[in-house]
Amino acid sequence: MTYNYNYNLDDPAVQQAAIGIGIGLIIFLLFVIAIGIVLYIFGSLGLYKIAKNRNIPNPWMAWIPVANSYLLGKIGDYYDLKNTGKCNNFAIIMLCIAIAAIAAPITVILGFVTPFAAIALCVFDYICYYKFFKNVNPDSAVVMLVLSIIFPIILPFVLFVCRNKIDILPAQAQPQYQQYQQPQYQQPQYQQPQYQQPQAPVQPQYQQPQAPVQPQYQQPQAPVQPQYQQPQAPTQPQYQQPQEQQAPEQPPVDNNQ
Repeated sequence: MTYNYNYNLDDPAVQQAAIGIGIGLIIFLLFVIAIGIVLYIFGSLGLYKIAKNRNIPNPWMAWIPVANSYLLGKIGDYYDLKNTGKCNNFAIIMLCIAIAAIAAPITVILGFVTPFAAIALCVFDYICYYKFFKNVNPDSAVVMLVLSIIFPIILPFVLFVCRNKIDILPAQAQPQYQQYQQPQYQQPQYQQPQYQQPQAPVQPQYQQPQAPVQPQYQQPQAPVQPQYQQPQAPTQPQYQQPQEQQAPEQPPVDNNQ
């Protein structure tokens, strides 16, 4: 039994089938692109809010490919500093791996590095995700991590739902690290000297001479007339009655003579 694989392209049935298959592929491709855009928006928004709520520098990197791996590493370093007081530099490691995964296919010699770099980047990504899950919901951190590995499509929605959750830390880990803040460089301010326009010399004000004060004329007062005092009657001398003179005392008589 033989089969004839020579299709007649001029056959209308073949042409309609080819057009139907092409339209189906285009619709499927558009659907995949739409799903990818929705997942990227939810994942980037969740990562942005997580970094912003924890005062991690440059949260806008969540919207940029490759840079979002660096930001995810910063979140992992944040929790290492908060729980253990040590930084493992996940941000630098993940940035180098992401650059290697993109740049390796360009070169023919290093093309084999791409799958290994992609696997290593996924491992570090899930390590940082686990640190986040463990601090916001310690009871279900392992379950959320396993579901995110088995069903990667739910990971952006999990980040979006947990974006505003507060960290729950053990009591012994709280005093070790208060808050991660990258020191900001302050550019020295240069103050340009202000030019002060010279002021015109003050002109002396002319004071008009005042007219001499005219002496006020005082009308002469009439002389004071002496007041007439009526002469008093002469005082009559008062007559004093002469006092009687007492007789001199007689000496006592001596009877012995």
